[in-house]
Amino acid sequence: MTEIDIQAPIPDIIKERRPGQTFLFIGCRFNDQLMRSYARKTIKRSADTRYALVDPDAPWRNELRFPLEQSLAPLAILLTCAVEILITH
Repeated sequence: MTEIDIQAPIPDIIKERRPGQTFLFIGCRFNDQLMRSYARKTIKRSADTRYALVDPDAPWRNELRFPLEQSLAPLAILLTCAVEILITH
């Protein structure tokens, strides 16, 4: 969680828990400046290890550039498969 929405402050308990936590971007295409800006704000509040799910059937070159520039490990997994992995482990 980030401070993007200043109308709804982040609860203190979240602020205490999030530093140093690994972050997984799901459903972020990074194909516009606003999405990249939100991602950068999230990145600065997380651990050095971060991941981004990318659609293996349709990764745009520009979409892959941002995760690599920001040290996000791209995971080329279909969203349905990723959800199944997350809920079963």
